[in-house]
Amino acid sequence: MTGLSTVLITLSPEASLQAGPPRLLWPKNFELGHALGAPNQPDLQRQVLRDALQLLRTPMEPATLVERTYVSSRGRRPKDLPPQR
Repeated sequence: MTGLSTVLITLSPEASLQAGPPRLLWPKNFELGHALGAPNQPDLQRQVLRDALQLLRTPMEPATLVERTYVSSRGRRPKDLPPQR
């Protein structure tokens, strides 16, 4: 029997690894609550989703953590952006 393939996008990899997910994507430098990136950045958000789905295509060892650093559409890492008001 085959199960449903899953990937977890996490901002807290240490805590998430304790749950034992099969594969994790860690978008480094993202603020908590913004796992797909900052608001109003659809290109960045699509890229994070594409990267997460791409992990499903490659066989991996259980609890494989993949780290990615993304640049916002404004040319800065999301954590460096000023807060939205």
